[in-house]
Amino acid sequence: MKEISIKKYIRYLFGTATLVFIMNKLYLRSWILENDVHNIFQIVTYSIPNLIEAIIGTLILTGILLQARQYFNQKLGNLKDVYIYTLAVSVASIYVISQELKFHNLGGNNVYDPYDLIASIVGLVGTFVIIQNFGFVNKVERDKNVLQHRL
Repeated sequence: MKEISIKKYIRYLFGTATLVFIMNKLYLRSWILENDVHNIFQIVTYSIPNLIEAIIGTLILTGILLQARQYFNQKLGNLKDVYIYTLAVSVASIYVISQELKFHNLGGNNVYDPYDLIASIVGLVGTFVIIQNFGFVNKVERDKNVLQHRL
């Protein structure tokens, strides 16, 4: 099975989000706690992991679903991108929001914080808007898959 051709900005978004997560966890949080900074910076620093979890989760699920559409081309080949994006965000939101509301504890030892919930929703909606407006796979790749399905 051929790999899907993911747009370059998606790769950069994924890499940047991962780097920000690591830098926040290793350096930024401890620096914020050691220094007397405004409360808004503490809120943002503690909510960044939720934002990034929503972004990365949505991107990974979108990639998996697009790959599944390609693999099951006979049954899922006509499935529009917007449906895949919506399904990916929906599944990611079920996981992320249910974790914030303490329905499960799969992501670690969570403490409910309304700012974390807001960050999660911003990440989910923001990622959906970005991939809906700019796409996820290169257009040439998508057109080729649609053409193969029609033949």
